[in-house]
Amino acid sequence: MLLTQIKQINMADNFKEVQTAVDNMLNVKSYVRRKKKTQSDKKKEMFVQMVNSLDEIFVRQGLMYADMDVDMFKYDEKFLAVIDVMIYFHFGEACSDVIAFYLYDRQNPDGTLNPILDENDTEIILQNPYDLWNLLVMINPKIQD
Repeated sequence: MLLTQIKQINMADNFKEVQTAVDNMLNVKSYVRRKKKTQSDKKKEMFVQMVNSLDEIFVRQGLMYADMDVDMFKYDEKFLAVIDVMIYFHFGEACSDVIAFYLYDRQNPDGTLNPILDENDTEIILQNPYDLWNLLVMINPKIQD
């Protein structure tokens, strides 16, 4: 019940309301504060945002071609090539290969996901950009510094 009440309140909007809800439910005096994001958290969030934006570009390309017969692939090709090079320079070869797999080869047209194999030939399914980030950190822990 407490979680339901707290979920109804948008924590980013008003911490006072959250504090009041907790006080009333638990009959205690509480203090609610926001945890400061670390530099690593900020990098992860920016990375996830970047990957989601690239995914949206690919969806837009497919929809434009399917709905209006407009080929955005050729238009976006130079931009995406520059982004690929920037990813390579920033993350290095091993991580940029994994990012390229995620963006270009992970999902089949029917929506099923292809696994990526680690060095022990263990299949890893990357469900979302957070999974991708976690794998990149395992490959190169320095990227979160």
